[in-house]
Amino acid sequence: MRLIYIIIFLSINFFTLNIFSQTIAVVNIQYLIDENKLYLEFLKNIELNQKKYLKKFEIEENQLKIQLKKIEDSKLILNENEINLQIDEYNNQLSEFTLMIENFNSHYQNQIINIREFLLSEIIKLLENYATKNNVDLILDSNNYLIVSNSLDITNQINSELENLNFKLEYKDFEKN
Repeated sequence: MRLIYIIIFLSINFFTLNIFSQTIAVVNIQYLIDENKLYLEFLKNIELNQKKYLKKFEIEENQLKIQLKKIEDSKLILNENEINLQIDEYNNQLSEFTLMIENFNSHYQNQIINIREFLLSEIIKLLENYATKNNVDLILDSNNYLIVSNSLDITNQINSELENLNFKLEYKDFEKN
């Protein structure tokens, strides 16, 4: 009977030591990306760059509206074939315009995704270094737990290291084909 108690005592001690020996840290990756100064500056630059195209798009859209109004006004004057030709031409121009807008939106969305992925890779490198230096066994994102002590949160430490990195976030300008 004593042997059973000893085995139970040793197994409980062995398993609890393994549980408590792991060091855990928590980081808010979303915050690190969304509040990064270079990322916010990058977004402002993209927004400024988009404005010059948005004015051009607005002009083209107004021209299409004028063209549609002309078609509507000329329905009484022109025969059916001529109206159909104008409608076809209008539809072609409208589809080209719509495609250009979709390409524009897709282009800038891809630029933002690429920069976010770059920042994430830099954050992961910093987290790997932090884990190695501080013997951390597990780092969780803040979205992966319910409740945790603030002493485990390393977001501010990683954020200060990220701010000290020298990298430039660049994007490609949208080019119409």
